Amino acid sequence: MNNTSEKRLLKSFQLTTPKYLAIGIILAVLIRLACVPNKSVDYKFFLAPWYDFIASHGGFAALKYSFADYTPSYLYWILISATLLSGLPKILAIKLFAMSVDFLCAFLTYKIVRLKYPQGRMPIFAFLAVILSPTVIYNSALWGQCDSIYTTGIVACIYFLSIQKQIPALVSFGVAISFKLQAMFIAPLLLILLLKKRISWYYLPLVPAVYVVAILPSWFAGRPISELLLIYFSQANKYKELSKNAPNLYQWIPNDFYNIVAPIGLILTVCVIFLFAYIVYKSRLEITQDRLIHLATLSVLFMPYILPKMHERYFYPADIFSIIFAFYFPRYRWVAIVVQLASFFSYLGTPIYIQLFSVPLAFTLWFVMRKCDMIFIE
Repeated sequence: MNNTSEKRLLKSFQLTTPKYLAIGIILAVLIRLACVPNKSVDYKFFLAPWYDFIASHGGFAALKYSFADYTPSYLYWILISATLLSGLPKILAIKLFAMSVDFLCAFLTYKIVRLKYPQGRMPIFAFLAVILSPTVIYNSALWGQCDSIYTTGIVACIYFLSIQKQIPALVSFGVAISFKLQAMFIAPLLLILLLKKRISWYYLPLVPAVYVVAILPSWFAGRPISELLLIYFSQANKYKELSKNAPNLYQWIPNDFYNIVAPIGLILTVCVIFLFAYIVYKSRLEITQDRLIHLATLSVLFMPYILPKMHERYFYPADIFSIIFAFYFPRYRWVAIVVQLASFFSYLGTPIYIQLFSVPLAFTLWFVMRKCDMIFIE
């Protein structure tokens, strides 16, 4: 190809890329607006009643009551919805935050993929893959759930770690934790980075500090500090089910064995985390950008697969990181396809599909873990 042809191709690309992006964004917005009217079970029994409670108890003053089992960080948005956005339809006001964060998550995905491809349209495609992902749309626009929020905190954490900025990374992780405990799915990677000295131990207090700052407004409103600090302990004891539609290994174990299997699953998870961290630490290899993405994907995939008491939505971080993984390792795009399909069918709530998809998801987890030989072997 001569220089003239190359220049024409580059010019054509520069002209068409903004069109692809604009069309994708418009399509993503229209799909979300079409989904907004859907009233999920969670909306009817949790989100809408929380909104009504805040609206009928004086706005900010309502935060002193234990009317919801979510952390204050998310309830502040419900407060904004019920006060500042009261002119909007209730369902739109509630869903707006998570739907907006979908695009922030996509932008951070774009930034991470751009580190791999400084030139070209791969980062744009990664952005579009996130905002048009069925589970991303299902989670925020259809169900009104907020898994995109804490996941975006995790993605931001990985981005800042990628560019060697520890403080913003740990603050982002702290923000993620302040919304949902499931942000801990990235903990195996963070432990490895601590052992590898990519993260300094003396920065760790930033994580609980962010959580404490996040609960202060509720404390000022009058809610006991003990309740605010123990919210996650209360959540952990709420549901006595080995799996709530999550396509993991507990789909094959009857819930009658909950009291026996649940603690075993927790112990198993902790043991696997420390064993994996130890193996990577002993490998003495540098954590390159590719290895960072590989380990991040593995962390958020194996945690909800081997932990008991998981919901279908808890594979949301794996959905996002599998997309990033697909762009970093194009040969293994099928990993993202399997993860997305397993997650999507679990959202549909059909038991037979959830159980069936737990099998290819197990194979995918095994494959991603097996491919870590690029990490273990010099």
